[in-house]
Amino acid sequence: MATAALRFPPCLSSRAAPTTTAATCTRRTASATLRVAAQPESASASAPTSTPDAPPEFSPPAGFAPPVPKRFAVKDGQLASVAGAALALPFRLGTGLFVLGYSVSLVSADKIPPDQYSLEFLGLKVKETSKIDQCRRPEKPIEIYEFEGCPFCRKVREMVSVLDLDVLFYPCPQKGPTFRPKVLEMGGKKQFPYMVDPNTGVAMYESDAIIKYLADTYGDGTVPIMLSLGLFTTITAGLAMIWRVWKGSSYTVSKLPPQPIEIWAYEGSPFCKIAREALVELELPHLLHSCARGSPKRQEIFKKHGLFQAPYIEDPNTGVKMFESAEIVEYLRATYSLYPQYQNL
Repeated sequence: MATAALRFPPCLSSRAAPTTTAATCTRRTASATLRVAAQPESASASAPTSTPDAPPEFSPPAGFAPPVPKRFAVKDGQLASVAGAALALPFRLGTGLFVLGYSVSLVSADKIPPDQYSLEFLGLKVKETSKIDQCRRPEKPIEIYEFEGCPFCRKVREMVSVLDLDVLFYPCPQKGPTFRPKVLEMGGKKQFPYMVDPNTGVAMYESDAIIKYLADTYGDGTVPIMLSLGLFTTITAGLAMIWRVWKGSSYTVSKLPPQPIEIWAYEGSPFCKIAREALVELELPHLLHSCARGSPKRQEIFKKHGLFQAPYIEDPNTGVKMFESAEIVEYLRATYSLYPQYQNL
């Protein structure tokens, strides 16, 4: 997918004035709201006539060098963060770790060529298959407005991982000045998550309705059991984030880049969660390439770098490409936060 083609609509090209109204992430019992709209409407008619300021230029921090990826390693001092982010594994029973129809088998090493991604175990290789190649793939990224600390948003993100979808996320942290107001403008409510599918013209609220829509449109129509248990699903999604509930929810004053950051990640990974928390707090739009177990996108990273590890980001605004969640957070804050010296992971 060409990054250059992914630019923000005119009405999102600059920060809106800060708002002090924080919408509550809460479950609604009303039916899903549908509307035919693929992009936020342009606000050019109401734009000021004065010449806009030139967009800020972005560059990596002075002396920056991408870290060497270290598989299964935790940076000193970050064990508690990773452990807290990993609470989702028992509470959500691994939902979002595997793509639709995932299956695994052990085969001899010569059955999988060395230039193809696979795990090794006791001298054998792990062959992973799925049903993703049988499902419809969206031509354009689906757009979702949400924030990390919301259990209803988490449910939708898990379905995104299961269906191996590419999604352009517009983060909506509390007091975020740009995308929270746009949701109210587009849909009439500050309620999250809010999805816009430019491939079909459908836009909707309600996490369960979004999950069903994605399953019917880009899956085989089935919803994983841990996403179909009603109140129990919502409670466990909330418990999965309880140790880091304050992370990925509140806005940190930042600079909006002209292009979304690309990230290869998936919902079941605690390392990916830590990186996405920073993206959301900084209100940085990001194109997420889902890559749960069984995803063919793992091969893309393996082909580029000779290994697969998530999260991995490519920032078209600075040219930075890097692995390692803790270092990704440091990079994002140093590059985009107006006050990086006051940030802690």
